[in-house]
Amino acid sequence: MTTLAPPKRKLVLNDRQRSMWPILVLGAFFEGFDDALINVALPYISAEFQLTTQASGYILSLIAMGTMVAFFASRLADRFGRRQVFLWCVYLYSACSLLTAFAYSLPLFVAIQTIARVFLIGCWSTGYVIVCEEFKAERRGWAVGRFQLTAVFGALLIGILLPGVMMLGLGWRPLYVVGALPLIPVLLLRGRLPETEAFLQLLEEKKAGIKPPRQDFFAAWRAPHTKNLIVMSLVWIFMYFGIKGSLNFFSLRVVTELDWTPSLVSIAVLTSTVAGIFIIGYNGRLLDILGRRNASVLIIAVGAVFSIMTFMSDNMIVVLACNVVSVGCLNSFLVVGSTLTNELFPTEIRGNAMAWTNNIVGRLGQILVPVFIGTLTLVMSIGHAISIAMALPFISLVLIVAFLPKVGRYQDPAEDAELNREDEI
Repeated sequence: MTTLAPPKRKLVLNDRQRSMWPILVLGAFFEGFDDALINVALPYISAEFQLTTQASGYILSLIAMGTMVAFFASRLADRFGRRQVFLWCVYLYSACSLLTAFAYSLPLFVAIQTIARVFLIGCWSTGYVIVCEEFKAERRGWAVGRFQLTAVFGALLIGILLPGVMMLGLGWRPLYVVGALPLIPVLLLRGRLPETEAFLQLLEEKKAGIKPPRQDFFAAWRAPHTKNLIVMSLVWIFMYFGIKGSLNFFSLRVVTELDWTPSLVSIAVLTSTVAGIFIIGYNGRLLDILGRRNASVLIIAVGAVFSIMTFMSDNMIVVLACNVVSVGCLNSFLVVGSTLTNELFPTEIRGNAMAWTNNIVGRLGQILVPVFIGTLTLVMSIGHAISIAMALPFISLVLIVAFLPKVGRYQDPAEDAELNREDEI
């Protein structure tokens, strides 16, 4: 069996990776910006449309249903190629962001944002497929970590711009205009993004009759992939309970139960985001250093524990400190899940498997967590209710330990065969 080589301290991109990286980063940056914008701007959006807190939660769940429909955008990557789907998702989520800025009725706002989620998640999941196919296993964790890190930078930009637009009395709408900005540079740079070599090889194999010309809708559910698909679907569900439970309800909890001022909330968001940048980058390296399974267990355990401490404590310093570690590790859950999913399935069904595990099944966690926490608050405090949701990622941890391979990394059968030939030589 081929073992994972110790990673070098510094990764040097080859010419192909150096050419495509700017456009991948640009798409990921504004995907992170547009995806996080609704959570940050929600108080101002709710005030304009005269929504109660409970109604705002329902709106979030309704809009999140668009993430499930993103299955179809992701699945197209196995048919038309990674490049075309990634580019069109960037074009269309940018257009949706611009239209949102002019949505002056609640139904129109919800409709556009729901559609936007289809292309935002399509961009995110297809981008992960491209990164996983263009970087070798021993550097894949680094690359995936940097891709997710870029999305976090996008969310950080919101915190920088929000005080300025509100101080000028412009409201939340100009932020959605900013979210449309990648449309122009991506159009100009699209020639720098080639199709992945893995997908081009797949096309050749289809032409030669080695692989079937099309994979059907349920291809990822068939043997020998059934177990991995079920396990990763469940892993995604419970990780999303942790990710979205914290990100959606942190501000609500500290304001309503701890009487934090807006300035203190802003400090918490900025410090956790900035620190999270370093934590995500380090966790990406851990996937290469410790191996996928060991690093995944460590990241999920630390994230869940510090998240629970964040919402169980009433002390401001403890909450701020724990939230820094919590946010960094919760965002790293996305790196863990995407790396495992993309490496567990072969090229011809990789987009299909990512769509099923993340978009259709896994996103149920994102949709259900507002209802789950809201129901628990009927009998307990917000902090205790969120803490229970934060404990659910431990189920993901158990599933990874119990069912996923114990090797240092996972690869395509073609890559394993090539490495085995090198070992024999």
